[in-house]
Amino acid sequence: MKNNFNKRAHSAISNPHLQDALHIATSRFAELRANSFKTIVSPDALRRRARKIRQDTFDNIDTHLKNLIRKLEENGVHIHFADTADDAKTKILSIAKQNNTKTAVKSKSMASEELHLNEALEDAGIKPVETDLGEWILQLAHETPSHLVAPAIHKTLGQVTELFRKKVEPNIDEDPETLTAIARKKIRTEFLNAELGITGVNFAVSETGTICLVTNEGNARMVTTLPKIHIGIMGIEKIVPTIEDAFTLLSVLPRSATGQKLTSYFTLLTGAKKRMESDGPQEIHLVIIDGGRTQHLGGPFQEAFHCIRCGACQNACPVFQTVGGHVYNSVYGGPIGSILTPMLNGIENSNELPMASSLCGACMDACPVMVDIPRMLLEMRKKRVKRRENSLIENTTFKVAASSMKFPLLWKTGFKVARIFFNIFSRNGELLWQPDFLKRKLQKRNLPLPAKKSFRTILEEKGELITKTPKKKQKEEDIEEKNDSPETPIIPNHGIHNLHGMSSEEESTTEEFPIDNPIEYFMREIESVGGKSYFVNNKEESLKTINEITQRFLESKIAITNSVPEFIKTNLQSKNNEILEPIFQDDNRNSLKEARIGITTCDWAISETGTIVIFSSKKQPRLFSLLPEIHICVVLEKQILNHLNDLPNKIKNILLEKKSIAPSCINLITGPSRSADIALTPIKGVHGPKELHIIILSKNLS
Repeated sequence: MKNNFNKRAHSAISNPHLQDALHIATSRFAELRANSFKTIVSPDALRRRARKIRQDTFDNIDTHLKNLIRKLEENGVHIHFADTADDAKTKILSIAKQNNTKTAVKSKSMASEELHLNEALEDAGIKPVETDLGEWILQLAHETPSHLVAPAIHKTLGQVTELFRKKVEPNIDEDPETLTAIARKKIRTEFLNAELGITGVNFAVSETGTICLVTNEGNARMVTTLPKIHIGIMGIEKIVPTIEDAFTLLSVLPRSATGQKLTSYFTLLTGAKKRMESDGPQEIHLVIIDGGRTQHLGGPFQEAFHCIRCGACQNACPVFQTVGGHVYNSVYGGPIGSILTPMLNGIENSNELPMASSLCGACMDACPVMVDIPRMLLEMRKKRVKRRENSLIENTTFKVAASSMKFPLLWKTGFKVARIFFNIFSRNGELLWQPDFLKRKLQKRNLPLPAKKSFRTILEEKGELITKTPKKKQKEEDIEEKNDSPETPIIPNHGIHNLHGMSSEEESTTEEFPIDNPIEYFMREIESVGGKSYFVNNKEESLKTINEITQRFLESKIAITNSVPEFIKTNLQSKNNEILEPIFQDDNRNSLKEARIGITTCDWAISETGTIVIFSSKKQPRLFSLLPEIHICVVLEKQILNHLNDLPNKIKNILLEKKSIAPSCINLITGPSRSADIALTPIKGVHGPKELHIIILSKNLS
């Protein structure tokens, strides 16, 4: 049987540029992941908790799906179920045509790649624009993503530069920051003019009907704010029961994907914009695709749906590290893709992929939710064997080996005969002749000859061979020992432990790092993610700080939300700056795009991660913290919470108990916009602000 995977792999191994890119990227991601988990007191306990959330979700998936649909509809979201990829594309195109769409901006979405949505949009006369930097690069190159998190991981800086020179600007320098600046300028125009925004979904929270997006660049915020229509695409694997569960998964997803405590942006969308809000989409549609998923519920491969698409298994896999993602010829590459692709496409169409693994278990060790990928790969291989898709020689060889292993005497005799055969037909440790099928399997390597002595023989000679006691005899010995020994006390069970040795009580809580001084910790974390922090005790000090930040842009437009203290507005007006305030008739985009600085407040701040939390509202539109080049946020000392886990209950209370004033959008912002999609070089300000300044007002000013 021809093995196309092997042909593609041979081509990848022969590509020196690809080999360099893969080695650097996967090694770097693995290092970042390892370091990020050191910031958790009990990383394994957190992973077990995340695993249990995924298990419990799929044990009751019908209930959670019904709850999600009910809550989404309460929030005004339009739901569309699609059995197949074609069905999903038909529904998306129908929405686009109803709204006379000419251009659709997209944030990174593996679900849309699964549907081959871009081709369908183009065929319908709609221009799709990928806005993730890596995806935009691949769209220019007419290529598909090769990694779940870093889609252009296979491209070197030189290749990206040459591509930009050919497709964007002829005389551009080979510099990641210059390349990124040009991409920002080109894509910003598309954001401002697009009628339709399309995203994937990281989590869909059933208890609140909230769609969650985890991003770094700011493009997903643009896509879900500027176009009047937003379409989200997801499979059932994105469902999460509660807000608390979503935050637990958020604690492991960025760490596993990019080595960050949190990504720059975690966006929670609960319906279209409300009457009290000036920006945001007028309609939200959610397309839930089956695509072969439901047929695996309750089966041996259901655990594959626990995957949260972090890409850690790809970075850890020695096969992926060597050949990259395109060799898998699928949207989902690497270890998890070797399971998902046959599940969704049929094993008859992807029968090579389960064999593309060494079964070393590195994927499961790296997985933040402990998906047992090796077990499922073996299950897939069994299916392949049952379908008789291996060659006759291969099947016969393994059957003979399996039969002989059942009988020690036969195995021992066969070993001796094989040694005699190899001694006759070998010279200097190499066989004189090998059949063609064996040559193809070995690929220029030498077949290792049997050892002069077997491992069993060596143990026998040392007197260290332990043979298994027959079951009947062992049982009799156990009974005699039990009768001769005193009565064994019964030890009470203080908690049923799961397969990973964790009680249900332990699973419900994870230990937090103690934070003795929240302000100092908060400021240190802000600096670590590329932001700037300032603590001020009085008005004069706060105004001096703001003036120092803004003096680079004298007489420029400054966008200020109505939540910012009045004394700050008055000060800036006196400097001849043009002040832009929220306009409730429209989203003010044409003025905001010219503003160099945006000043906002926040609703909460998280010391543990250096995060600010902003609710969209009448006083505080979304775009004021997104479109300007520099974002200044004024934080009150009393708004600072110690840990990320302190936030979910506050969000849940707003969304469930205070629905009349609940925002349609909540943004967790951790540092400026950033990306490393070009040669793994960190660049700030890809789509959102290049700078984030956080001014903390002491209790005296709060």
